[in-house]
Amino acid sequence: MLSPMKERVKVVLFGAGVIGCKVAKYLLEKKAWIELVGVVDIDPTKVGKDIGEVAGLEKKVGVAVSKDLDDALEKAKADVVIHTTSSFFKKVYPELEQIASRGLDIVSSCEELSFPYFIDEKLAHKLDLLAKKHGSTVLGTGINPGFLMDALPLALTAPCLEVNSIKVTRKMNAGTRRVPFQKKVGAGMTPESFREAIASGKITGHVGLEESISMIATGLGWKLDELRIGEVEPVILERKVKSDWVEIPPGKVAGLRQTAKGLKGGKAIIEHEFVAYVGAEEEYDLVEIDGLPKVTSKITPCVHGDYGTVAMLINMMPKVLEAPPGLYTMKDLPIPSAVVPRP
Repeated sequence: MLSPMKERVKVVLFGAGVIGCKVAKYLLEKKAWIELVGVVDIDPTKVGKDIGEVAGLEKKVGVAVSKDLDDALEKAKADVVIHTTSSFFKKVYPELEQIASRGLDIVSSCEELSFPYFIDEKLAHKLDLLAKKHGSTVLGTGINPGFLMDALPLALTAPCLEVNSIKVTRKMNAGTRRVPFQKKVGAGMTPESFREAIASGKITGHVGLEESISMIATGLGWKLDELRIGEVEPVILERKVKSDWVEIPPGKVAGLRQTAKGLKGGKAIIEHEFVAYVGAEEEYDLVEIDGLPKVTSKITPCVHGDYGTVAMLINMMPKVLEAPPGLYTMKDLPIPSAVVPRP
C-alpha cells in the first residue's frame, strides 16, 4: 500500500538472468523512487557477487546476489519482489509460494502466470488463497503476454458497442532481441533440427498465446468452445540474414511463426499470430476488431520486447502495491501507465 511518489519502494529481484539484470540496471540507474535491497539467483557463478558487477554496471552498488530468498531478506526488509526466472507456472509455483508466504507482493514475468487459470485453474486458485491469507498481491505481466496481445486489445474494445471478433498480430525482427530469445525462436537451425527441438521441448518458441486469448475472452465475458493452437512453423528465407549473434544462410531457420484461435460455434472469434525471425523487414503490432464500430490499431515498428518487458514489470509495481491481496491478471487492475516523476 505504498505510493511510489511518496516513499521509496524496497525491491528484491528474484532472478538475475538477462531480463533480471536489465531490470536491475535500470532500477539502479534511473528510478529514484525504488531501492533495490536484494537479489536472488541460483547460479553459483553469480552468488556473492555485487549486482552492479553482474548487471554490467561499472561500479559496485553494495547489494550482493544471494543464494535464496531467506538469505536476501536477512539483510534488508522488502515491499515487493520482481520475479524473472521461468516462463512456466508450475515450475515457478514453489518460488511464488515462498515469496507470497512472506507477505511480499510479486510482479512476475512468468508468461503462464499472465493468465494461470488456463494452464492449471486449481493451482491458480491455490495461489490466490495463499496470497490473500498472507497479505500478498501477485501479478504476472510483461510486454507479451501482459500487454500487446491481451490487455491492449481489451482496452481497444472500449469504444465498441458490439464486438464480433478480434485478430492480433505481432511481427518482429528477432535479430534486435537478446541472444536467448534468438535461440528460443530457432535462429540458425536447420529445418530438421528445428522441428526436433520443438517436438522435444528443447526450444519453446513463444509462450503465452493461450493465456492472451483466454484473458481477452474472460475480459469480454466470452465462453470459448475451443482454444486451438497451431503448429509452430519455421520461417526459412531465400536470402542471407544476420544478427550480432548469428549469420543465417538461405535455407536455414531464421525464426518462427505461431498461431492460436479461440472458437465459438465453429468460428474463430479471437485469432492471434506471432511471427519473429532474424531479418524481418517490417515490424508491427496490429489489433483488428470487427465490431460496431470497427477498430484497427497498428504500432510500427513493433514495441521492443526487452525494453517493454522491463517497463511493464516496473510500471505495474504501483498498481500491485495499491491493490488488495490476491492473484490478479492485467484485466483486473487499473489501466497501465508509465511511472514518471512529477513535473
